[in-house]
Amino acid sequence: MQPFVNRALLWLIMLGFAFPALATHQVGGQIEMRAIGDLPGHFEILVTNYLEDNYRAAQTFGGPVGIFRKRDNVRMLVFTVSETGQRQRVVFTNEACATSKNQRMIVATFSADIQLDPYLYNDVGGYYMAYQTQNRNDGINNINNPVQTGFTFYLEFPALQKNGQNFTNSSPRFTSVNGEYLCINEAFTFPYGGADPDGDELRYSMVTPLNRSGTGRNMETTPGPYPDVQWLSGFGANNAIPGSPSLSIDPQSGQLSVTPNQLGLYVFAVKVEEFRAGVKIGEVRRDFQFLVIDCPPLATPDPPIWATSLPVGTEFTICKGKSLELQTTLNKDWNYQWRKDGINLPDATGTKLTVHEPGQYSVFVSLKTLCGKASGSQNVQVNVVDLTSDITSAGQLCATDGSVTLTVLAGNGISYQWYHNEKALTGNANLYQATQPGQYRAVLTQPQYGCSYQTADVALTRAAPVMAAIQSAQNKLCPGGSLSLEGAGGVSFAWSRDGQAVATVSEPAFSVQTAGSYVVEVTAANGCKAVSAPFVVVQIPGVDVKLDAVPSVCGPDGPVFQLTGSPAGGTFAGPGVNGAQYDAKAAGIGNHVLTYTVNFAPECPGAVAQQTAVVAPIPTLLFPEEIITSPGKSLTLNAEMTGDPVKFAWSPPTYLADPTEAGARVEGIEDDMVYTLSVENATGCQADASVVVTVYERIWIPTAFSPNGDGQNDVWELRSIEAFPEAEVTVFNRWGEVIYHSKDGYAHPFDGTLKGEPVPPGMYTYLIRYEPKKPVLRGTLMVLR
Repeated sequence: MQPFVNRALLWLIMLGFAFPALATHQVGGQIEMRAIGDLPGHFEILVTNYLEDNYRAAQTFGGPVGIFRKRDNVRMLVFTVSETGQRQRVVFTNEACATSKNQRMIVATFSADIQLDPYLYNDVGGYYMAYQTQNRNDGINNINNPVQTGFTFYLEFPALQKNGQNFTNSSPRFTSVNGEYLCINEAFTFPYGGADPDGDELRYSMVTPLNRSGTGRNMETTPGPYPDVQWLSGFGANNAIPGSPSLSIDPQSGQLSVTPNQLGLYVFAVKVEEFRAGVKIGEVRRDFQFLVIDCPPLATPDPPIWATSLPVGTEFTICKGKSLELQTTLNKDWNYQWRKDGINLPDATGTKLTVHEPGQYSVFVSLKTLCGKASGSQNVQVNVVDLTSDITSAGQLCATDGSVTLTVLAGNGISYQWYHNEKALTGNANLYQATQPGQYRAVLTQPQYGCSYQTADVALTRAAPVMAAIQSAQNKLCPGGSLSLEGAGGVSFAWSRDGQAVATVSEPAFSVQTAGSYVVEVTAANGCKAVSAPFVVVQIPGVDVKLDAVPSVCGPDGPVFQLTGSPAGGTFAGPGVNGAQYDAKAAGIGNHVLTYTVNFAPECPGAVAQQTAVVAPIPTLLFPEEIITSPGKSLTLNAEMTGDPVKFAWSPPTYLADPTEAGARVEGIEDDMVYTLSVENATGCQADASVVVTVYERIWIPTAFSPNGDGQNDVWELRSIEAFPEAEVTVFNRWGEVIYHSKDGYAHPFDGTLKGEPVPPGMYTYLIRYEPKKPVLRGTLMVLR
């Protein structure tokens, strides 16, 4: 043993010189965002922080967390996480390693309960949250100035509302990590993956750890982007721990693997991306660190595991509430560390382990006092038969019928015995159909392992009778009307008429239009049913009411008419009606609705017949006194009309395209004409009027006028120029300059002024173009003052 002891002491001395003994603070961790599930946007935020177990860790109590919008880094919220629960130490497989390198670590959990408004968190780009702290370990060998390098815990999450619908998501969840060390040139694997509570796909990759963005000792809530730590030369995200191969992660499982070839303490980071239906919706960063040591050449053998007093095996089954003792070989020079599902168990460092829970158990052994490579046993699977079950019930015992299905835990190899009022019932199933009130319980047995469980009693009682009824103000149905029936006694309703179900009605209110015998089946909130007594609806026979027509009248001075309706005994009403008479003059011009109402039953509104009495206006026509045109022209004759005429007749038809049009089209007129229009409206009221059409062949041109403001001859009046609407008139002075020009048919006659100033008296010349194919008219004009 002496050579080995000397070599081990030498190794411990070299290890002490190889790495600084200064212990500082941050080791690793991550943020988790867990949906509570009661309200949209309600979350528990967990910050898991791995710390060196020293006075600096004792001063860490949580701090602010900032939420920011990814699109523009706008800060949405700042909240504080505080410590919950008791701090737990990180269990090393070989505690000698933790002691020799001051690598004792604890895990502190900080949390907060927050409520986010989905209406505010609806940006398609998503959001991120960050928790920042300072000071990594001074002994880290792969980044620059680690003691002055900070730490940013980082998480991304999607919009809480998409397309107007709430979007539910929780981030991945992670179990505690083991305290592990790596032996140089030895292959090493480490389960670093998580599980997604929503069943989303997780993808893993190595990334550079994040530094903090602020300075000083204060916790920061500054927005991103956050700076990376500064790698030393030769290191990077995919070479955080040098080796052959260097540190890498399985992109699907999240398992780390490395065969290190260089001693040191190395920090690394893993990005865990969350995908749903192939689309990325979130991201979490996880930081941690590993120590690479030169393990002593001596190693312990792989320890065996067996169960006390049981045959040798790798799988054991116990009943819930029972225990199983696992043990391994005793060696006074060995250090023991038991694991459950790959995680080191606190204070499980003996040769025996009493287990109560299901899982995979193993034990790792290493030499006491030396930080060397540990050897692991085979995995032993422990199963627990848990027959614990409550009786669940579905159904209802009604007043006279009904049943309740009682159900307990189902499983292979389980036998069941049901009891009613302490009397055993027949059958061997995990459910029983109860039809009688009383006390029920079940005993579950797993004969193979001798496990048994008796449930608590469940009391069943019958419900009170359901009282179904139909209510209505009356039972008589008026012609063409409806009657409202109201079902009572339950929460759902099924109506029938004359024994036939009315499939379209399931509400308590039923508006019926048909006579018959109605019943309603009601269902109470407990599922019990009842049928009402029949409710008979009687049809009241109707009457055929008539009102004789009233002749139409032209003009406001109409006569008085006697009104006639059947059957007798009714009431007349309407404009101009007095008793059984209709006075057209009193009613006045218009279309008047007259009614005759017969009240045939006190339960029903009166039956009504109606007629429209027309007092039509006498049409009126209005033409201009004279219409002037020139030979061969076409024009349209229109009259201003009242009285709504519908028939039109022009005479004589000479030059007319259609003498029955309201606006007569005159085509190619050559002679003076007098046209008469006769009209008639829908009531037969008539009227006529005439219009004179004068045809001028030339324009009468005065040779002088006196624009002196005396009201006589103040403008140059060109008679009959109205017959030539396209006439163009120009007046020139003695020097040939234009002093007046009109292209609008002489609508604005020449008044002896130019630009508002009187022209001098004297002789002027003119030129008139009145027809495109006619010669131009030229002459002189004397302006007198």
